[in-house]
Amino acid sequence: MLLSGKLNKIRTFALLLVFLGVGVMYIGFIIPSWMVVFFILGLLTVCASVGIYFWIGMLSLQSVPVECPECKKQTKLLGRRDECSHCRAILSLDPKDAPNTPPNATN
Repeated sequence: MLLSGKLNKIRTFALLLVFLGVGVMYIGFIIPSWMVVFFILGLLTVCASVGIYFWIGMLSLQSVPVECPECKKQTKLLGRRDECSHCRAILSLDPKDAPNTPPNATN
């Protein structure tokens, strides 16, 4: 799932920045007189992507690993509410989001 979960969405954005940066650098071959400008812009875009990858790596280390109740796979939860990166089920650490079950119900 490419766009499921906050971590994967940010990683996808960083990957798009890499492709955009390389594309901007290739535009320099079309307009040779501006090649240096396009190379610098592309390089800055790729460097921004590296910064985002570093930042998301640090966030990933701090995220809480949980087991999804829907698909039973382990995923990481960023913030109080996120979605499973495998099945897109909404996961939450907030007690207000817990399902309403009677206190004496047995499963």
